[in-house]
Amino acid sequence: MQNNNILTDRPKKRRQPHHVACDDCGLFPLCSPIELGGREFSMAEEFVERRQPLKAGQALFCEDEPFRAIYAVTSGAIKLVNRCEGGQELVVGFVLAGEALGQTGIYPQRYPCSAVALEDSYVCELPFENLEETANQVPSLLQNFQAMLNKENFDLHRQFAMLMARKNAEQRLSAFLLNLSMRLNERGFSSDEFQLPMSRDDIANFLGLRKETLSRLFTKLHQSGAIAVRGKHIRTLDIDRLRKASGLPGQIL
Repeated sequence: MQNNNILTDRPKKRRQPHHVACDDCGLFPLCSPIELGGREFSMAEEFVERRQPLKAGQALFCEDEPFRAIYAVTSGAIKLVNRCEGGQELVVGFVLAGEALGQTGIYPQRYPCSAVALEDSYVCELPFENLEETANQVPSLLQNFQAMLNKENFDLHRQFAMLMARKNAEQRLSAFLLNLSMRLNERGFSSDEFQLPMSRDDIANFLGLRKETLSRLFTKLHQSGAIAVRGKHIRTLDIDRLRKASGLPGQIL
């Protein structure tokens, strides 16, 4: 067991995601300066439109709109949605502070889903036309771009493996909370105490559960001692118990 002095000296994680640091951002591989012809070239300085505000409920882009840019959430959170027959909304993902979005529109040249702010948020925008033109001339930037896409594809695969393969409702919710905790930790935020940016309706929609079922599961996990729940505030109390409830093997985390 580690002593108290070590724990005290360790830098604290940020509890609430405000503006994420640039080096914790999903676009950082593209924004970091590159040595080019004896000088530093930075996509961030040349082309990135930084910290554009989005109001809660405002769409960043809409399903089937022509693809034009890649984005990174620097503060707040965004949900990804599709429209079903009858106009119903299907939540297909969430993007947290520090994560990139929009890159799934590169191949079809259209955004396959809509991106809607869950709360007042800020994004950085990188127009793809500028990125594509510059990457064709700068091999190191192209390599960074490929590395970013590989990382985002890995994260999407990991989310799918953690969430969609779960057999029952309790496993799905437990895996969802573990996934959120892990993603927050990777971006420099607290992984054991955080505020859910999405509503329970959105979580139930995403996990394919009834809202009443979701509420019972939150209560069950709370009573088991795995987590403490107060409204949208989550505190993980026993990560091993939460992992066991998820049915996930340890290596996937």
